[in-house]
Parts: sequence; structure tokens; C-alpha cells
Amino acid sequence: MTRSCFRMQDFVRRFTVGLCIVLLLGAAFVMVEFFSITSFTSRNQMTVSTEVNKPLDWKSANRVQNSLRDKKEYSLPIQKSIPKHEQKSISVLKKPIDVIRYTAKPNVIKPAPTHYVTVNFEGRLGNQVFEFASLFGIAKHNNLIPIIPSNALLRRIFKITVGNTKPDIKHTKRYHEKKGCTFEPALMSMGESENLWIKGYLQSYKYFQHAEKELREQYTFQDHIAQKAKSTFQTVIATKKSTPDTVYVAVHVRRGDMKNNQNFVKYGYTIASLDYINKAMNTFRKDFKNLLFVVGSDDLKWCKENLKEDDTVFIPPGSSPEMDVAILTNCNHTVVTVGSYGWWTAWLINGKTIYYKGFPTPNSNLAALFKAEDYYLPGWIPM
Repeated sequence: MTRSCFRMQDFVRRFTVGLCIVLLLGAAFVMVEFFSITSFTSRNQMTVSTEVNKPLDWKSANRVQNSLRDKKEYSLPIQKSIPKHEQKSISVLKKPIDVIRYTAKPNVIKPAPTHYVTVNFEGRLGNQVFEFASLFGIAKHNNLIPIIPSNALLRRIFKITVGNTKPDIKHTKRYHEKKGCTFEPALMSMGESENLWIKGYLQSYKYFQHAEKELREQYTFQDHIAQKAKSTFQTVIATKKSTPDTVYVAVHVRRGDMKNNQNFVKYGYTIASLDYINKAMNTFRKDFKNLLFVVGSDDLKWCKENLKEDDTVFIPPGSSPEMDVAILTNCNHTVVTVGSYGWWTAWLINGKTIYYKGFPTPNSNLAALFKAEDYYLPGWIPM
């Protein structure tokens, strides 16, 4: 009996020791795995952090973006020295992109708008195109319904789908613009609880940049205008040799009233110099081997006397203002001199744009109402 007890105690002791050894080995294995995973994670975090804090080349940015795609907001510095063969997609920019920012925006559903906004149209075609574009953007930002008269000039030119003004709509709030070519932030915070009537030229892209996609749909030419413009364009370029690879550059030269109307001149309106036009055209000649300039102007005689290179053609006189713009929008890029016609030609073409930075006359009355960074798009190139 005693011997059996000793045997049992010896068995229990050995079993206990063996179990302890197994448990210790298991604990050691778990600790080794834990520290390996921690080290691996830390090393990866350090690698990502290092890559984010140093300048990235254009291709490496995408790799780091993917590693951080689950974050709501982050920035990636991009080297300004982008390889030349990769610059095609951003050639319309004045400067290379310095920062790409990604922000997760909350999915906010706005209630259906219940109030209206309209604008007092004034000026000629270029001015009215600005006025409607800004009206459209202001309405979208304030959750208002844009409306214009059923007989508005722009309806005969573009496929505008916004509603008509009605006699029973009372304008409970009025806003008079303070400066014609300067962005006024107050118009973007008018609210949605009252009808609104706006008076002004509203010549700033900042009023409608957030609604660009929808606005381009509104600014689709009526079929008969688009078809005639295309036909005229083909006739004009047929006078020169061209290929499917030819690049077409629209050159809109505004002179007329800005040169001859002394009241305009005294107020600050000015025209682009021939030196500027040649410099801008030569810039495109350096960029493209096979190109053709298509010139539209209210002073074709001057243009033909001064722009005599063989790579230049001219829109024939006699067309309506909207037809001239429609013809030029068959081009790929733009040289802008002065005036809203040229501005909108460039916006509709949506290619590389060079504009005359000498407008308006410095220290003039017009200059006091003009802010270049509000008027010209950031990607356009001053010259």
C-alpha cells in the first residue's frame, strides 16, 4: 500500500513538471510571435511615415496613396520636377501641382429647394454668359432654384433647362454687386429661406467652379448653331494643309470699342499688344509641331495685316457673336486677349489657355473693380 502511494506521488510529480514545461514553452512561443508582429508593424509604420514626409516622385505618390487610403484626410507632397513625358495631362496648369489632398466628405442630403433666385441680365453676350453662370452656381450653393426669363437671349443660343421667371414670384431679398470682376463671398451665404434677385456682372469663376459639370451641360450650343459652326470651321481650316494630328489654337482678338471708345479707354479698358499675341502664339509653336491658329476678331483687317504666318487662318466676317464663339470652340487651346468673349471661348474649349496680363490699365477706375485671381482661372497662363 505504501509502495503504491509512493508510485502515485512520483507519477503526479512527473506529470506536473511535464505540464509546467509545456506551458512555459507555449508562453515563450507566444511572446516571440508577439514581438515579431509588433516589430513588423512598427517597421511598416516607420516606412510609410518616412515616405509621406519626403518628397515623392509623380509615380510613387500613387503607391503611398494606396497605403493610406483608409484615412479620411492626408496630404502628399509632390516633387515639382515631373518627368517631361508625364507632363501632358497637366500641361494646362500654370504651375506643377504641389500638393494632392484627399478629404472624405460626408454624404449630406439637402432638402429640395423651395425658393428662387434670378439675375438682372445686362450687357452683351459675354456679360450675360457670366451672369447666368454665376446665377447657376450661386443657386446650387445656396440650395435655391435658378430661374431666368423665357425670352432670355441665352436660351436661343444654349440648351438651358432652368425654369422661367413667373409674375407671381416676389423677390423678398435683393443684392447689388459691389465690384464687377471681384468675387463677393456674401452671395454664397444668402440662405435658402427667401427668394433672391441679384444685380451685377458677377464676373468671377469662383461663383460657379463647384457646379462646372452641370454648367457645361447648360452651355451646350443649340443644334443648328453647333452644326453651322462645325461646317464653317471645316471650311476655314480647309484653306491650309491639316492632318488628324493637327492641333488647333483659337486666337480671339478684341479691339474695336476698347481701342476707339475714349470713355472706355479712360475708364481702364485696354487692348492686347501685338507683341503679346506673337509671344503667345510662339509659345504654342514650341509646344506643338503640327498646329493651326484660327483667328476671330472684331478687327480682321488689323489681324490680317499683322498675323501673316502660314499657320494662321481667319474666321470670315459677318457672323453673329455667338457663331464666332461657337466656331472657335472647335479648337483645342486658346490665346485670350481682352473681353468676356475671349474668356468664355477659353472656358468652353477647356484646353491650355494663355491670357493677356496687361488688362485692365493699372491704377484705373476699372482696375479698382478687378481682381485677377478672382477673374482668371488658376490654370490659365498670364503673359
